Amino acid sequence: MAGVCTTGRMRPSQASRRAVTDPAPVRWLLTGVALLFAALVLFLPLLLVFACALQRGIGVALAAFTDPDAVAAIRLTLLTAAIAVPLNVAFGLAAAWAVAKFTFRGKQLLITLIDLPFAVSPVIAGMIFVTLFGARGILGPWLMARDIRIIFAVPVFCSPT
Repeated sequence: MAGVCTTGRMRPSQASRRAVTDPAPVRWLLTGVALLFAALVLFLPLLLVFACALQRGIGVALAAFTDPDAVAAIRLTLLTAAIAVPLNVAFGLAAAWAVAKFTFRGKQLLITLIDLPFAVSPVIAGMIFVTLFGARGILGPWLMARDIRIIFAVPVFCSPT
């Protein structure tokens, strides 16, 4: 048998190649399980949202987009995304570059701050902000007395005129 190592040791390229090669049925099974999980967790809830939204017909669903509150919510969402996405890209790239290339004081703190959203749910973080800065929150009455809006407010330089 040509190419068989008689010492019982494999070359590193053979060992690593063998370690990652699984039989085709195992690969297909794992791919199927992953796709099923994605369908259940991602697509089924999305399908249910659309089914509930279109329950009374597409005319009623489209009419909801003309409601002034809906238009304001959509405008605020798009404005927030237009501000947050470029800032996240810029600061994310800068932080990733700094963490990957340099050793500096506070590096562990920066890594902790980057990892924090994985540990604290965004829903919980939002609840904390509303509890602190909302109209009935801890700092809410003090902020309202000084006409300072933080929750559900657009920065002055971004507000549409």
